[in-house]
Amino acid sequence: MRLMKLHPAPALLAVAAIFLSACGADSTGPTSLDSHSALRSLALGLNQIGDGQSPTTVEASAVLNALEPLLDKVTVTIDGSAQTMYALGLRESFPPGTCEETLFVDPLFPPDGSVCTPPSLGLVILLWQSHSANQPPDRLALLAADIGTSTFDFTSQSFPAVALYVEGQNKIFGSESGTLTSQVVATNQSCDVPFPPYAKSATCSFATFTEQGSIVLSEFTLDGPSSGTITLGIPSITLDGLWLNITEVQPIPLTATRNLASRSLPLLFTRAR
Repeated sequence: MRLMKLHPAPALLAVAAIFLSACGADSTGPTSLDSHSALRSLALGLNQIGDGQSPTTVEASAVLNALEPLLDKVTVTIDGSAQTMYALGLRESFPPGTCEETLFVDPLFPPDGSVCTPPSLGLVILLWQSHSANQPPDRLALLAADIGTSTFDFTSQSFPAVALYVEGQNKIFGSESGTLTSQVVATNQSCDVPFPPYAKSATCSFATFTEQGSIVLSEFTLDGPSSGTITLGIPSITLDGLWLNITEVQPIPLTATRNLASRSLPLLFTRAR
């Protein structure tokens, strides 16, 4: 599968939808899975993206080993009903002056030297429920935003934050309004994970994420968006994660789904460098 030139927000929607449609039908809450098993469940779903090119065993092990001590459980609400979910935060930052036009290069659309769009949606929050290490998640919420207060209203700005939520096998929801306020504080403890292909050099640190917000999502059907909506409520929660600070970039061809996936979730969609 190939995608034409897209801004990361709709590209993320397209890529993540492939994964979400493969989630299981059991919508029970998380059981007594340990962190390793819960992350294995998440990885099963994420590895279904990328035209069959999964991370190597060494790369996958490195990422899972880094994330395992960080995995938290938090309580959010879905239409007012409390749900306990595994939680993980990822932040990606770029050196000043980085432009998406020269970083993700589509050979069919050479960059315009007069335009520079700073990379956006550098914050990803994952919330999920799993019942088995050998099955993809039963429920999953993916929030792509930025530091500070992000809006999910597509009518208010050109490139809003993006949220996806899946419940069961056929229910997929995309954000239409709401806000998320995010703060991230890096610790002095470093982490060792493979870098995404557009990072020539980078450092990785463990970090603490503080999130609060409310997001309204509308359901997608075979005929397009429906009138069905849900509200994901996030009280003030704290979770752990990783902060990848890219210190030097290198351009990569934006020609396949796997490149777009790497842009959206660099530490979980890692590919061989």
